[in-house]
Amino acid sequence: MNVTLDVVFFNYLDRPIFDAFVDGKGGDSSYPYPETGGSTITGVTLSTGPKKVTWRLDGPAGTPRNGETVTAKNTPVLPDVSGDARYLAVHIYPDETVELVVTRHYPRATEKGINSATKRDH
Repeated sequence: MNVTLDVVFFNYLDRPIFDAFVDGKGGDSSYPYPETGGSTITGVTLSTGPKKVTWRLDGPAGTPRNGETVTAKNTPVLPDVSGDARYLAVHIYPDETVELVVTRHYPRATEKGINSATKRDH
């Protein structure tokens, strides 16, 4: 089954990311939490089921792994989507796992992401 959703990336890493894709679609960038989740890629058509999520690491010159492409360590799944769903939130966590959350209204940061970013900053 194919669905068309507006995609929002949430980045809980300690650095910016760019070229974030879900099955090769998207191509967005995101600053780290709390400046994350502010941009939307509209009208992205995806099939339901397992997804490949990738992103490239960014940061100040000399930051280790800059430019490296990372693939999610888990295999997130896009579930069957109800007719009123509009957004796909792609939550990228510091352990390089990804959570996909489909919502009717503009998505928000997850508790897991906020907690991981808060621990990182202390």
